[in-house]
Amino acid sequence: MPNTIREQLDGVERDIKLYEEFHDREKTRFERECFLWTAEDRIEWQKTQRSVAEYLCERQDKRNALLDELEE
Repeated sequence: MPNTIREQLDGVERDIKLYEEFHDREKTRFERECFLWTAEDRIEWQKTQRSVAEYLCERQDKRNALLDELEE
């Protein structure tokens, strides 16, 4: 586990960046391929996107908490 608030913040920001990049790639893939997918494929894709969005919200909340802690 990172020792300092700054190290924790850096890790959270890396996570956010990676997940945002994944989300962008998946949106592009969806636009390119969705017409080939079955209904089940689309539902699974939506579930994955919802999970990614929830994780990003959690990470953004953690980043905000760490920023507040860093400012104190």
